[in-house]
Formats: sequence, C-alpha cells, structure tokens
Amino acid sequence: MPLQGRPSSRWLTVAPAILMIASIVASPLATVHAASNATDPSLPLVKVLVSAPPSGDKGPDDIALLSTPSLNGGNPVVWTAYQNGIQANGTAGSLGGPTQSTIVGYDASTGALVKTIQVTGKSDGLSSDPVTGMLVSTLNEDSHSSLAVVDPSTGQATYYTYNPDPAVSGNGGTDSIAIVNGGIYLAHSNPNDATQPAVYQAALDDSTHTAYLTPVYYDNSAATSINTGGHVTLGLSDPDTNFVMPAGTPSFPGALAQISQADGQIIFSTPSLTATPNLQVLNVTDNKAGNIPPIDGFAVATASQGTLYVVDAKAGTIQAFNTTGWPVGTVFVGEPSDNANPLVGTLNLKTGIITPFSNTFASPKGLLFVPEVAGGADAAVTITATQTTTQTATQTTTTSNSSVDGVLYGAVAVLAVALVAVGYVAMRRRE
Repeated sequence: MPLQGRPSSRWLTVAPAILMIASIVASPLATVHAASNATDPSLPLVKVLVSAPPSGDKGPDDIALLSTPSLNGGNPVVWTAYQNGIQANGTAGSLGGPTQSTIVGYDASTGALVKTIQVTGKSDGLSSDPVTGMLVSTLNEDSHSSLAVVDPSTGQATYYTYNPDPAVSGNGGTDSIAIVNGGIYLAHSNPNDATQPAVYQAALDDSTHTAYLTPVYYDNSAATSINTGGHVTLGLSDPDTNFVMPAGTPSFPGALAQISQADGQIIFSTPSLTATPNLQVLNVTDNKAGNIPPIDGFAVATASQGTLYVVDAKAGTIQAFNTTGWPVGTVFVGEPSDNANPLVGTLNLKTGIITPFSNTFASPKGLLFVPEVAGGADAAVTITATQTTTQTATQTTTTSNSSVDGVLYGAVAVLAVALVAVGYVAMRRRE
C-alpha cells in the first residue's frame, strides 16, 4: 500500500490525462470569460458614414435610428442634430449667428443625405419613437427649454411647452430622451439646486401642445452604491444622458440609466410612476488619474455582431465600427473633449472602470449600437425600426452564440473536474 497522502504511480499516470481533458474543455470557457472583459486596442472601422456636415451646419450631437415607410424607400435612416453653435439657452452663439438646429437624416448603409429639418433652438436631446414613427427633440438644455415632435416625412415640427417649467430661478431645462413602452423620460439638466428632479416623465397633450412633467426621482434621492454596496444620498449637479437598458442584457435589464456628466456617475432605476424607484449609483473612472469622465454617449451591445455608430462633434463625422466578438451586454461609452481626454471605450458595470479603445476621436458624443441580423452582411441594411437610438431600448435582445457556448463549455469543464475527483477516489479505494 502506498504511503498515506502520497498518490500511487497509477494515479500519477492517469491524472495528467484527465487534467489535460479538463483544460481542453475549459479553455473555451476562459476565452468567453475574457471576452466580457476584453481590452482590444481598437475597433475595426467599417466606414466613415458621414465625412462632413451639410453646408452651414456644425456640431452634431445625439444620434437616432428610424425607418419611415414614406422616406428613403423605407430603409433605415440615421438621424443626428447639428447644434450650429447655439447657446444652451437657445440664443445665437455669435452676433447674427443661427438660432435653429438642423436635424439631418442619412441612409444608414450608404451615408447618403436623405432629409434636413430645421428646429428652433439648440437641439440637445434627440430620439425616435418607433411606435409613432416620430422624432423627438429637447431644446435648450439650460433654460427656456421646450420639446419638439418632428415628422420625418414632412419635416414639420410641433412644439410643446413644459408644465411645470423645469427652470427654477432661471436655471434648468431638459436634455437627453429615453423612450420605452410609450413613456418619454427626460433628463432635467442644469438644475438650480440638488432638490430638483433628476428625471421627468413627459405626457404630451396634443390639443394644447403641453408636455406635462412628472418627477421620477430627485438629485438628492437615496441610492445604493454599486462600487461599495453602501447607502448614499445623491448630489447630482449635471443630469445629462438617458438610456434604457435592453431587456435581455445581463446587467440592469430594463432599467433607466442616467448619466450625471460632471459628477462622473451613472444612476440605474426602474422607471415607474406608481412606486419609488430603487436607485443604484455607479462611480466611473477612466485611464486618466483624477479625471471625472464626462460620459456623453452610451450604447449596449444586444448581439455579438453589430455596428457601433459614433458621432464626433468636433470632426463633424459619423463613423461606423465593427463590434464582432464583443458579447451581449458590452457597454460602450464615449467621452467628449471636455476634460481633454476624448475617447470611446467599454465600461465595466461592476467596477465603473472605462477601458478606452485606441481609436482616435476629436470629441465623441452620441453612440448607437445596431445588431447584425442573421444573413445580413451589413447590419445597417437589415435592421428594423424597433432598434432605435442610444437613448431608446425597446428592442428584444438577441442571445449571443458566445454566451450560449460559454454555458455549454462551462458545464463540460465542471464535468471534467468532477471526473478527476471521482477517478482519484476510486483509485485510492482500489489501492
């Protein structure tokens, strides 16, 4: 009998083989796990969809996607709003300068200009409603704010006055828009103080052209810190970007995410007017020590293959990048040049760490993820109107093959490890 605690020579011969099998079946699992925390140095550029603004326009910001039967042959159109140097209160940025923003639609596949629409004021939030087939824009995010519903076919804009006025003592407006299940959620930007609402739900009265605002939660609401697990009181000073997390994503499915840009925080909540929302707050950091990342663009991968559209405000471009291999649930974020650290990267929703891509941008703003549909070589050609904007997530999430494979490989790996243990016990009993 071998010495106690010392494996027999037969076990030493068999064990490596079993362990080799375990390592082989487990290696794909390690690959899948690494993909969810991948640090690829760059995203492959598919094309520069828009290389320059229309003549006389500048400063593209948000981005939206919509298919309109009577426009562009029903093919998907990418929309962006050129702010044209207008001040945040709607006044001209220079003497005699423009006071109208230009909402422009481009063919999502070719980049060909489809439509230009003028709206009065600075268009800061832009989204699309696939149910109504309309574009929705917020105007003048700091004060004198209003909302416009735009018919992409006719170019007609209908303006809505807010009730109550989001401004207090002359400070306050509306910014980013998230539309889900017919609900319109608006970021309350430039608040007068921390007692103001952070998010409104807007109800539109078409007869009076009034947008009635109901607070969802406040700048000083109670929340749970994702970073520490502790209870905190929010102190939001700059609610900016709204985004509804896709229903099938691994983290915060269906939650409303709001970025408080100057605070470097993202708040996740379940939109509801019937109950106090449960708030969780994530503090974010990037590759620059001491920087508060001024996240503006936000998009989530809903398939393992797709296209990420990036609006670069300073360059005046819209670029399309291939995201193949990035798993469902990957969060893409963009930081404009506010803090001299412009980047697009991925965000870890557990740690708040942003890992930048090596792609170079002048000042990235709106982001839009479009999943590739099976059988379509170009995702932009095969998408539908239900996949809309970086602030809208009403689509059904597609399960990625890599996620399914990861589960299968994981099960096999566990089985292999179990075989090692069983083999060891059986051999010791025989000895």
